[in-house]
Amino acid sequence: MLLNFAALVFISTIFLLNPILPIYLYRDLGASEQEVGLIIPLAFLVSAFLRIPCSMLVRRNILQILLLGLGLNAASIAGYGLSWDPSSFSLFRAIHGVATAVNHVLFLTAVELLADPRELEKSVTGYTASLALGFWLGPLIGVFLRGVAELRTVLLATALIAAMPIAGVALLLEELRRAGEAWRLEVERQSIKPVLKAPNMLLASIYLSFSLAAGAIAAYGPLRAKLSFGLEDQLVILLFLLYYVTAFAARMTLLKSPLLARLGLGSLMKAALLSSLLSVLLVGLSGSLPLFGLGLALAGLAHGLVFPLTASAVAQATPERHRVLGNSLHLTAFDAGSLLGSSAVALLLAHTSLSYALALICVFPALGLIPASLSSRYIDRE
Repeated sequence: MLLNFAALVFISTIFLLNPILPIYLYRDLGASEQEVGLIIPLAFLVSAFLRIPCSMLVRRNILQILLLGLGLNAASIAGYGLSWDPSSFSLFRAIHGVATAVNHVLFLTAVELLADPRELEKSVTGYTASLALGFWLGPLIGVFLRGVAELRTVLLATALIAAMPIAGVALLLEELRRAGEAWRLEVERQSIKPVLKAPNMLLASIYLSFSLAAGAIAAYGPLRAKLSFGLEDQLVILLFLLYYVTAFAARMTLLKSPLLARLGLGSLMKAALLSSLLSVLLVGLSGSLPLFGLGLALAGLAHGLVFPLTASAVAQATPERHRVLGNSLHLTAFDAGSLLGSSAVALLLAHTSLSYALALICVFPALGLIPASLSSRYIDRE
């Protein structure tokens, strides 16, 4: 419960920021559309390069390192609010990438190591449901804060909220020490070779193809809503609640219903990728607000399904002693996809409009259907 609470608050701050950072960077700091698409994914670039090397070094003190990462996360968000131009914002965005490289892997790994092995899939899905709750709780907090303060002040307030998980993880660490169970959060020396297996590589490919579309929408969806439909900041955040609430509903369905057992992981992954494909088409090409909202809802459905499905499969395919690195490899696929998706749109803007640039990203989730089909032989149940 402590770990899920800390993760909930941590992810709430991330998704509070997602709809407003592109607008803040474009309007308040004077960045161009192309600069937005190159600066926002800086966090993913840094995370992609650091996540695996950092994970190979982590054997003990997982929660202590997580505390450091959470502190860095709060500091980088405060830096956004103190930025004075796109260059200074870029520096704090890169620092945020360091925090991201550490926090997501260690949260997920700690959940897996503390779980009853017989209920591993349920524990992972429950953890991802807590994350999905933060998907829409964060934007709701953002709507309230934006109603009473300017964006710069909202960012500084978010930094204070981001410091709250530090207390939760510190309390968990103390409880484990008192119970003599701190040993459960230790792993063996990490080697990349044991996780470079066909199931892990296929699952990473699926997550990569999805995240290319997700990264494009995260960087440019708020800008398109702002520029094409003339929405106020609060309405942009509220509109993106469709994304987050749908993701939460999808994860709760996975947790509470027999849908997974009936359809199998492979079939659900294909459905998620098709949803992702349609989402970028609608977000890019829709000429009406309802269709744009439908695109966001489909993007949320894909987000709600892909991560718990692939994370559960990675946990099953990876020996416990290599979980840190297995999770790191998998989450690096998301970093890389988010970086490449938004960067691809930025490059396409030199040749076409924002609408068509977003729509062209649909080719990536379509390609993801190939590893999804190949992975069924490894991950689907009888």
